[in-house]
Amino acid sequence: MSEALSSADAARLYERYGFFLLRRCRTLLRDPAAADDALQQVFEQLLRRGGGVLAADEPLRWLYRVVDHCCFDVLRSRRRSKESSHGDGAELGETPHPGVDIEARDAALKLLGTLSDEEMRIAVMLFVDGMSQGEIADEVGLSRVTVNKRIQALRARAAHYIEEAS
Repeated sequence: MSEALSSADAARLYERYGFFLLRRCRTLLRDPAAADDALQQVFEQLLRRGGGVLAADEPLRWLYRVVDHCCFDVLRSRRRSKESSHGDGAELGETPHPGVDIEARDAALKLLGTLSDEEMRIAVMLFVDGMSQGEIADEVGLSRVTVNKRIQALRARAAHYIEEAS
């Protein structure tokens, strides 16, 4: 993300993908107001240095990564300020990717703020995007074995969270 994006290109991207990007922000942050703020940050970043999206093979996937980074910044900020009160996401009505375990996804989303950056990326790709271990390994630059170990650890933490919540 180095070259600037024109405001006309940003407007076209917002028109085409804004709904999906906002839905992702709401899913990750579980707070509609914070999601609106994060989406604004996404487009501010795109205007400064988001020209690469125009050449991307999969623009939505490219944009999702920008959204993820902005949302992860918000989650890290929450963690630093020890904010723990945010919505449960029930009012958002988001539809998960087919094949995603909804209970595990919800537990992982509630845990996002406690995870490392790498764990957050993997959790989102697995529980929100429904990506395979191989796809995740390619995306994050790790071996499938390493990704499998990280996923098992995430599943264990999510299961522990579910048990505590019950």
